[in-house]
Amino acid sequence: MHEVHKEPAMQTNPIAMTVAEAKAKIGVGTTKFYELLNEGKIDAVKIGRKTLILTNSLEKYVANLPRRPVKR
Repeated sequence: MHEVHKEPAMQTNPIAMTVAEAKAKIGVGTTKFYELLNEGKIDAVKIGRKTLILTNSLEKYVANLPRRPVKR
């Protein structure tokens, strides 16, 4: 019998994303996003010239935002 080797499935929750992906995910513009980065509220890493946002940092930031009731 022949063994079938499968490629590992793509990660559904990547450990990092681009700035554009992160901005879109939380719905803020460029200026606000870079404010959050500069204030240390969201963590990023550099790989060469590319800035990547750590997914767990972004999720933690959103999870810690104050909760407000939605008005209709």
